[in-house]
Amino acid sequence: MVETNVRNRTYQPINSYGVIGDCHSAVLIAPDGSLDWGCLPDFDSPAIFCRLLDAERGGYFQIAPSDPSIPGSQRYLRGSNVLQTSFASTMGQVVLTDFMPVETLSGWPHRVMNNNTWADEDGSCHCLVRIVECTHGELPITMTLKVSPNYAAAPSSVSLTANPVGALIAGGQQHVGLAVVGAILLPDFCMQVIQEEEVWHPSIVAQVTLHEGERLCFVLGVGQSAEAVKTLVEHDLPKRNFDAELAHTLHCWRRWIASSTYHGPYADWVQRSALALKLMTYAPSGALVASATTSLPEELGGIRNWDYRFTWLRDATFTLYALNTLGFTEETRAFTHWLSRLPYGNGEDLQIMYGIRGERDLPECELSHLTGYCDSQPVRVGNAAAEQKQLDVFGEVLDCIHLYRRQGCFERYGETLEGPLWEMMRTLVDHVCTHWHELDNGIWEVRGGPRHFVYSKVMCWVALDRGIRAAQELNLEADLARWTQVRDQIRTDVLSHGYNTSIGAFTQSYEGTALDASNLLLPLVGFIPPDDPRMRSTVDRIIEKITDENGFVYRYLSDDGLEGSEGTFAICTFWLVDNLAMQGRVMEARSLFERLLQYAGRLGLFSEEIDTRNNTALGNYPQAYTHLALINSAINLQRAEMRLAEHHTDPVVAAIRLQK
Repeated sequence: MVETNVRNRTYQPINSYGVIGDCHSAVLIAPDGSLDWGCLPDFDSPAIFCRLLDAERGGYFQIAPSDPSIPGSQRYLRGSNVLQTSFASTMGQVVLTDFMPVETLSGWPHRVMNNNTWADEDGSCHCLVRIVECTHGELPITMTLKVSPNYAAAPSSVSLTANPVGALIAGGQQHVGLAVVGAILLPDFCMQVIQEEEVWHPSIVAQVTLHEGERLCFVLGVGQSAEAVKTLVEHDLPKRNFDAELAHTLHCWRRWIASSTYHGPYADWVQRSALALKLMTYAPSGALVASATTSLPEELGGIRNWDYRFTWLRDATFTLYALNTLGFTEETRAFTHWLSRLPYGNGEDLQIMYGIRGERDLPECELSHLTGYCDSQPVRVGNAAAEQKQLDVFGEVLDCIHLYRRQGCFERYGETLEGPLWEMMRTLVDHVCTHWHELDNGIWEVRGGPRHFVYSKVMCWVALDRGIRAAQELNLEADLARWTQVRDQIRTDVLSHGYNTSIGAFTQSYEGTALDASNLLLPLVGFIPPDDPRMRSTVDRIIEKITDENGFVYRYLSDDGLEGSEGTFAICTFWLVDNLAMQGRVMEARSLFERLLQYAGRLGLFSEEIDTRNNTALGNYPQAYTHLALINSAINLQRAEMRLAEHHTDPVVAAIRLQK
């Protein structure tokens, strides 16, 4: 438990939260039944629950025993993103089931792409459902709902409804409705509004004693107007069968995850990571967010707090690669269609990141009225990195399309690469030919000025390589002579200026000495064999110079133009696992992989970074980077084990190796 208390509320560890969502948005729920973060209706909507970023001012939605000493224990229902929290005492037990109903998990492009409504084109409304049931004995429970519109920057008004039981909340042009289904059957149920002096956001408090077999269903919805929410609470929500919607939602999640083609070691971890990645897809457009949160700190009390609720082309393509390796291809198809609608001009107009509907303007601002998680300020919304130049994104986009094509997905869906998509690819390759030698800000979006980053140059090589392969294999129109010449030129340039013979490693930038974990990707993208002496030496130098006592990898330890420090990066450590596995150092790789797993939360979810000294998860959560890297490393470990088994003639020893 993090040792920071505000009004008897302790900030929960970042990775202690359960996460549920409906491929429109996601919310975070603590083991004490408190929903502490929620942006509805969409990932990037202004938060109506932000206790996670200000324990005193921020809103929350808690359902728990009235006795706060009764602990909660969370689990996901098998093969789903439906969360259950159990509370048990000598008096009785209650189970809280949280979910966001889904009709389908692949809604694009048939949804309303509008940030002010939470409804599909057919009028069906998305909502948040919380069912609390007493499974034996009896327990008094308390529900507290405090809506804090617009990141708690706008005051809210509350009114209760009697028949059906519910509430209407409005503020900051956000409108929220609560319907309590089943309350009329419980004679001791009572609900009231608590208005404290000088507090902008009244709380709605409901109390009741549940006996064995009794249950209540609390349903939260949002709408464009007060009238829409009033209709929602008084007419629409009470008519819905939420038991049936729970069953259907479970079916959707389980049907989706059942199509995974992976059945190797660490299958449960891989499955949970895949489900977490799917949570971060935006069904209306096919975009993907890097994380569901903003401003969770990379250092407690520090300033490295960023908004990750947007679509980085890099993060998205990395995510799609991992999902593709598990057999999930519909997500890449949706993203490719989203990508093809972006304006790219002659390549200059392609940004590194966008809003989930393709928005280009993502102005970064600070919310000074929020204290931040554990007093980590500033709290930021928007992200100025959208204006940066990062040459690596061209390689990542083309590599994503390349993998999709190589898996035969265009044919599977009756489509072809020829046409507008190939025109886009060709334009991007030509742009790289002209600009690959320029300075950029690099994969880590450093704010200390542009440089010749090695990883950026390598990904320019990848862009050309993937374009050349597509043109040759499909006989597509392309300037192959120029493309091939530039590809070879980039490779020579990187090997000449990006590898420092004095220290025996690829460096962060040309002619430098600083190490960078992004160079662990060089063999993963096919730039250099994993057993090349230069790559082996680079791996050894990274282990020696930029890892902590657990062997976890920092991105780099050089100056990046920002104050403060950060934890080890989980994705970088998984990249080290990949390299060790590909080099045949399988025992080292497996040991490091399993040490990493120990730093997940109880639900198997990861944030971005790890501070092993304090056993603390850092950064936004859940983090797509970490979960996609876990999937890739599990697969790379399996492949390495299989190679070992194939080269070992003793079948008993081979079997033992595979079982480890």
